[in-house]
Amino acid sequence: MTKTYTIQTVAHTAVSPGKGSITWQLQDKADGRLRKVSGVTDLDRNGAIESAHSIYVREAPLVEELLRHYEGDTFTIDFAGFNQAQGYIHREIYANMRKRERLNLLSRKTWRVLAVLSLLTVLWLSWSMYSSFNKFSREQPLIHHELP
Repeated sequence: MTKTYTIQTVAHTAVSPGKGSITWQLQDKADGRLRKVSGVTDLDRNGAIESAHSIYVREAPLVEELLRHYEGDTFTIDFAGFNQAQGYIHREIYANMRKRERLNLLSRKTWRVLAVLSLLTVLWLSWSMYSSFNKFSREQPLIHHELP
């Protein structure tokens, strides 16, 4: 699986003497999605990064590649060798997210349809009651009572 990314931003923070955290924001060239990748850094005495380790094992080759590039760089990385060595199967990262987005959109549309149907039902019932009361009142004889 080959991916092409552009590094949007890089943020590094020293957490303690000798340790830090680094976060890259990447943009996938294929679909334009933004992705954040985080790592833990080892710092030298001057605070410069000696090495970085990914938080998630699956991102290890990506973090290694990111250390070779700077903000604004575009690079291509092939995960095939790493995935095969680790026994990872090919999967679409955002497939589940897309499914949830569609389900969320469907549920919003469903609620709107139910709201409109409920409103129409209330209006129909009101009109039916109004009509039946008018019909009933027209059929009733007028009773005049004379007062003594």
